Amino acid sequence: MVLDLETLLAADAILLTFVVIGLGMALGRLHLGPVPVGSTAGVLVTGLVFGHLGFLPVPSLTTIGFTLFIFCVGVQAGPRFFNVLIEDGRRYVTLALLAALTGSGLALGLGYLIAAEPGMTVGMLAGALTSTPTLVGAQDAIRSGRVELPAGLDAAAVLSNVGVAYAITYLFGTIGILFAIRLLPRVVGLDLQAEAAKLARQQGMVDDEAPIASPSLPLVRAYRLPDSLPAEGLSIHELQARSEDGFAILRIRRGEAVIEPTGDFLLLPGDVVSGIATLRANIEAQTTLGQEVLDPELLNFKVTSREIVVTSQRWAGRNLGSLEMPTRFGCFADRLTRSGFAVPFSPATVLARADRLRVTGEERRLRELAEEIGYVEREVEASDSLTLAFGIALGLLIGTIVVQIGGLQVGLGAAGGLLLVGILVGFARSVHPTFGLMPPAARAVLMDLGLMLFMAGIGLGAGGGIVDALARVGPQLFLAGVVVTLTPIVLLYAVGRGLMKMNPVLLLGAICGAMTSTPALAVVNAVAGNGMAALGYAGTYTFANVFLTFAGTILAAW
Repeated sequence: MVLDLETLLAADAILLTFVVIGLGMALGRLHLGPVPVGSTAGVLVTGLVFGHLGFLPVPSLTTIGFTLFIFCVGVQAGPRFFNVLIEDGRRYVTLALLAALTGSGLALGLGYLIAAEPGMTVGMLAGALTSTPTLVGAQDAIRSGRVELPAGLDAAAVLSNVGVAYAITYLFGTIGILFAIRLLPRVVGLDLQAEAAKLARQQGMVDDEAPIASPSLPLVRAYRLPDSLPAEGLSIHELQARSEDGFAILRIRRGEAVIEPTGDFLLLPGDVVSGIATLRANIEAQTTLGQEVLDPELLNFKVTSREIVVTSQRWAGRNLGSLEMPTRFGCFADRLTRSGFAVPFSPATVLARADRLRVTGEERRLRELAEEIGYVEREVEASDSLTLAFGIALGLLIGTIVVQIGGLQVGLGAAGGLLLVGILVGFARSVHPTFGLMPPAARAVLMDLGLMLFMAGIGLGAGGGIVDALARVGPQLFLAGVVVTLTPIVLLYAVGRGLMKMNPVLLLGAICGAMTSTPALAVVNAVAGNGMAALGYAGTYTFANVFLTFAGTILAAW
């Protein structure tokens, strides 16, 4: 039996699509020097190769891909979107908007200068800023017929131009920002490592602060209080203050009685107390509290880890240290996630609504902590598919609404509608824990699958014209993309330092977010020696995705 792969792939579009995705993701694991190719670029390049060989995309699969991707982008952005707008996010919103406007303006001007064919300008913008949402917005606007195409060109030709320009400019968009972010501190004479260390000290991230993060799992141990304790007794608060790392008392044995104490309870010599603390605090307790004893009834506690989502208006805007987690609750955080990204934290870190804290402690105390600041993210394997389905349907429906203003038709389009509803669903979920359950892992799978389906379609659609386009306008497009990539970086740094007086470490992180480049953030963190830049990245990344989606819709036919 002879297996004709070409005929087989040409006859089975789904098989072709997933072969492209599989090979592309394998290619994405390779590195160009220190820079990983990445799944997005790998699938795009593989799609271009197969497209050049004559294989065609399946529009319906591409549409399903962009639908899942852009809706999940909205859901991810939702929890923090409105809070940042209302609270302290004006600087980050401004930087993200400035990046989108600068990139769009440069792409328009350079596209006109090099006489770019319809669709190439918006493809250049998407590739130079490595912004898939821009590509999604443009594809949707062209496919839906909301933009008027030049005479003699159909949607397929313009979509091919978009994909070709994206492919030509994407490589430097990915690598160029990495080198620019690495070189910028040297050019301006900035000691990034020193600035990052200084910022960490300002944020309270030094060893002698009261602990918030536990270097090891907290342990439950019991100690017999010494006879040297004052005869009149010592309050629990006073005893806990003796521990630098925090020691939360859980139970007390006095004679035969076992007591669940309150903070003002007086401890007497000879009492046996059980508490939860870090290993270091327990070692210290053998000196400050007394002899360790084995008492099964006092030690019968379940220590577990949970993710707590901050929703309390009372605690949003206050620092972690004021919560006194180790002493009040016997709980220790080891991870803070903001806008989907892990960020460094300390007692001085200010909490924000929708922050996620991974906390370890005794189960009942964990529930008390969660009731104080928000809610425990449920550990379930199911997602709310009903909300997912109707959310997507509503987004697509909103996208069909068009308002006539004179001779101009204005509408969000499918991309804008899906993004809007996704943001609302994500925000509602952060306020009402039982609504729209979509665990982060489930959202990540849908988002990645949608992105890969979309990129496979883009590559297959553009592959047929990539060689001719490279010969006609390849060098011009590449050089124009270089300008679109580098100019916003320089401008945002100048505005952030000169006008906004931002900390340079946070500013570089914010620039990476505004350029939607997670690899660039890794470069900043590596040079800085800590992860402080992630705080700035989380501030702009959400808004950049929103602004660049609409930029793609507006510039679709250019």
